[in-house]
Amino acid sequence: MTSLTLSNATPYIAMFTVLKGEQVVARIPGIAPGAQLQIPETHTYQVTASTILDGNIYTSAPIDVDGPSSFLARMLRLPSQTAYEFNVVESPSTRPDQLQFHKTTLSPVTFFISRDGIMLQHVVVTDVSRMKTLDISGHYQVHAVINGITTQTVTTTDPDAVITAVVDACSLESGCFTLVVG
Repeated sequence: MTSLTLSNATPYIAMFTVLKGEQVVARIPGIAPGAQLQIPETHTYQVTASTILDGNIYTSAPIDVDGPSSFLARMLRLPSQTAYEFNVVESPSTRPDQLQFHKTTLSPVTFFISRDGIMLQHVVVTDVSRMKTLDISGHYQVHAVINGITTQTVTTTDPDAVITAVVDACSLESGCFTLVVG
C-alpha cells in the first residue's frame, strides 16, 4: 500500500493540509518537531448532504465513496404522509477524474466529504442547472502552517513521496519555512 510521508524538521509544530487534485485528503492538526506521519492512500470517504426547506434542516444518510462518483441531492414528498424525505443518489461519474455534485432542490445544498468521521471539506451547490465538480486526479498538493506562517504549496505525483518541513534561511523574526519533496 502506498503512503505519503509528512515529516517535520523544524523546532515548531507543523500543521499539514494534503490535497489530491482538488479533494482534501488529510488535515493534520500538528506534527511535533522531529516527528513524521504516514498518510496511507485510501479511497474510501463518506459524503453527506444538507439543505433547508421551510425552516427545517434536512441531512442525508452517509454514502461511502471509493472513486469517481456523481451525487444528486433531491427532496421527495412522501405520498402517504405530509412529510419530506431528503436523500442523495450516487451514480457513476461522467469523468474518471471527478467527483460531481448536483441537486434538484430550490434551496442550496451543502455536500460534506469526510473520512473516519473527520470532516475534510464541503461543496456548496446553489444552482439547479449547474453541477459542481472536484478534480481527484493523481497529483498531490501539500502546504503547512508552522509557527503561524503558511508555506508555499508543493506538488508531487508520487504517492510514496516524503514531504519534509524545514527551516529556510531568511531575516524575518518569526522564521521562514519551506517544504521539501523527497
